[in-house]
Formats: sequence, C-alpha cells, structure tokens
Amino acid sequence: MATTIEQPVKTKAEPELLGLLAEFDDPNALIEASKKVRDAGYRNWDTHTPFPLHGIDEAMGIKWTILPWIVACCGLMGGTVAISMQWYMNAYDYPFLISGKPAFSIPACIPIVFELSVLLAAFGAFFGMLGLNQLPKLYNPIFKSDAFRRATNDRFFISMVAKDAKFSEIDTGEFLKSLNPTNVEEFWSDVESPKLPRNLKLGLSIVGVLMIMGPALIAYVRSTKSNKPRIHIIQDMDFQPSLKAQNTTSVFSDGREIRPNIKGTIARGQFKDDNIPLYYGLKYLPEDQNVVPIAVQDEKKKDAKQAVEKQADAAKTPVAKPAATDAAAAEAKRLDSLPWITEFPMPVTEKMMARGKERYRIYCSACHGLGGDGDGLVTLRAMELQQGTWVKPASYHTENVRKLPIGRLYNTITNGVRKMPAYGSQIPPEDRWTIVLYLKALQKSRLIDAKTISEEEKRKLRDTK
Repeated sequence: MATTIEQPVKTKAEPELLGLLAEFDDPNALIEASKKVRDAGYRNWDTHTPFPLHGIDEAMGIKWTILPWIVACCGLMGGTVAISMQWYMNAYDYPFLISGKPAFSIPACIPIVFELSVLLAAFGAFFGMLGLNQLPKLYNPIFKSDAFRRATNDRFFISMVAKDAKFSEIDTGEFLKSLNPTNVEEFWSDVESPKLPRNLKLGLSIVGVLMIMGPALIAYVRSTKSNKPRIHIIQDMDFQPSLKAQNTTSVFSDGREIRPNIKGTIARGQFKDDNIPLYYGLKYLPEDQNVVPIAVQDEKKKDAKQAVEKQADAAKTPVAKPAATDAAAAEAKRLDSLPWITEFPMPVTEKMMARGKERYRIYCSACHGLGGDGDGLVTLRAMELQQGTWVKPASYHTENVRKLPIGRLYNTITNGVRKMPAYGSQIPPEDRWTIVLYLKALQKSRLIDAKTISEEEKRKLRDTK
C-alpha cells in the first residue's frame, strides 16, 4: 500500500515596511522640514534632491566627515613606505657607491616620497568615500516608487527608514504629514524571488569566461616555449623586407645578398683628389703614386709577397726575407721624397687650437704624454713591466721630429709609424690637422725664452686652461 506524502505549500513571503517617503515641490520647504526632523531626534533618515542644496548639511545636522583624516593617514603611510623602501634598497640591501654620493639621502628620496604619498592619498579619498557612503548600491526598494523618479528632475524627498529607533508607522506618518509635503507614501521590501534572471546569469557567465581567457592565454604562453616569433600587434620595424646579412638571394645573378662596391665609383663629397693637401698632406700626388699613395702600395706589396710565398711553398724552397733595417730605411727614404706641405690647409684659429688640444689629450697623450716627451701613462706602465715588446715613443722635441713638415706629421697620424697604429679610420681629417697644430705649439713652447714674452702674454698664458 503506497502512502502519499503531501508537500507543504510554500507561502509567499510577506512584504516588510522599510520606511516612509515624503515629497516636496520646493527646496526651501525641504530645508525647513529637515530642520524639524533633526530637532525631533530622528537619526536614520536622508534627503534626496535633483541638485545640491546649500545649507542642507546644517539642516540635517550632518557632522564633519572623517574622510580628510583617512586621506592624511594614507598619504603619511605612502611617504613612510617610500622612505623605508628606498632606505632598504639603496642603503641596506644593495648599497652602491656612485661618485662618493651617500647611499641614502632625503633630498634624493623626495620625488618617490611625493609620488607614493599622492598615490595612496588618492586611493584613500576614492575608496574611503565609497566605504563611508556604503557604496556601491545597485538597488533600493525605494526605486519602485513612481513619484521618486522625479528626484532627479524637479522634486525633493525625505526618506524615513523603519530601522530608526524612534520610527513608528503611525506617529512618524503623522509627523511627516505635519511638515506639509505634497505626498507621503510607504515603501516596502520586495517579495519576488532573489534569484537572478536566467539571461542575466548566462550573460555574466560569458563575460566572466571572456575575462579569464586573456590572462589564461598569457600565462600559457609565458610558461611554454616556441620556435615561432611573438605576435606583434604593432609591427614598428621588427619585420622588414630586407634580407639578412651574409645570406643568399635569387634577385641577383651572383646570388649574393650584399652588393659589392661598383668599380670606379666613390660616394658623393668623398673624392679626396678635390683637396689633396687636406686629405693627404701633400702638395700634389706624384705620378708614381696612386690616389691613396701609401695604403695602396702596401696592399700591392702584401699581395706580391703572398704570391711569392705561395710559389715558394709549391717549390718547397725557402724565401729570402730582406732585413728589417733595410725595409725601414727604404720606407723612410720613400716618405722623405714625397712633396709634403709646410702650411696648414685650414685656417688657423684659437678654436682650432683648442680642438687640437682636446683631441691630442684623447688620442695621443696616453702614450706620448701631455707635454709630448713620450712619457704617457701607457708608456710608463710598459717600461715598468719590462716585457721587451714596447718601443718608447719618440719625443716631439727632438731635432729630427721638429724638422718634419706638417704634412709628414699628418701622414704619421693617418697611417701610423713603427709600433704606432693608424688613426685614419678613427679621427676625421680636420681633427688630425688640429692635432698637428697643437703638436707644433708644444714644440714651439720649448724654444721660447720666458724673458722675451710680455707681461700681457704671460697673463693670457696663466689664464688659459
């Protein structure tokens, strides 16, 4: 025998009175009514206006907010955190000495202190306001009142909450009517199901999934490896149609990606024969010299030497090498025979002299010394080590160096001599001439008697840095 169990009938929830709503059509009437509500001793009530009303705070008896104190505390906390963080990082955890500066200094910390104080103060103002006003509130049963919709237009309201200790449905209702409102009505709690609508839940679920997909994809990509390039939303110049260096290509018949220089051509403005004295230090190019008189001949010698050595290797016969002294003498004789210039190819000015002094101290003083005596720091260190591989630079003040024409000095800087390397690829031609000018000034300074210099010239020399 089956028994039937009757399910209890679900009774609909009874609505609960939440408060009373009084409507006014004049702001002055609302302010006067607010004063009477305040004086009557009510504590849990509020006013609603379409625009701010001056004097409503005093009429309602609203006390000063503690928000400024919250902002001040957050600002002080930000400054304290900034000072502590910079002290810990710079003076304790990882002290680093920079030019003798202190590891921790209050003036150096001020920018970070200011920024973090303002940041936390702004957070305190924003979130403190939300907390004190119990926001956000997405819904209030008072919104169901048709009359209350005009609170954003042309009506003014006082809402009395039933949770107030002095609230009474009858007495409070009579009190509100004594304030001469245009209307007084009750607002009740909702009795509908608290469940969210199905469409709303579906929409929120889709939004939640979409929000999670981005961080999940980023986490996946960061935790895995791939041989493919990253996705570039903004291309900039990361991907160009140009080919990679040293690669092959089918565009040109020789298959080379890097194109060789075209024979017989030179870049615009770089034809050195336009100003032979400036670029070569020569009055003219001798007939037996190429455009680059020294470098090209050296390359030809190297090629001829390599060819002879290859033939000797093939025949297994030793090659006789000339003595080093004979080669050096031949080279010096060849350089002496060239038509070097004796006048500067550039206007000599104080600016040129100052530039030459600067360039000389950068490139030359390390070996030749500040005075040109061949006692630079590199030379002193090399002579101290006594390793036998260092040749002390010649002094600029010896008689044979003083007699060299300025074109020959320029050539020495350009192409080097003995152990001195060539600086032609590092120093522009104009700067090489400024160095030569300063070098000649150093030489001249040793040949002048101080007694022959006037007092004015002595004063200029003392003031010159």
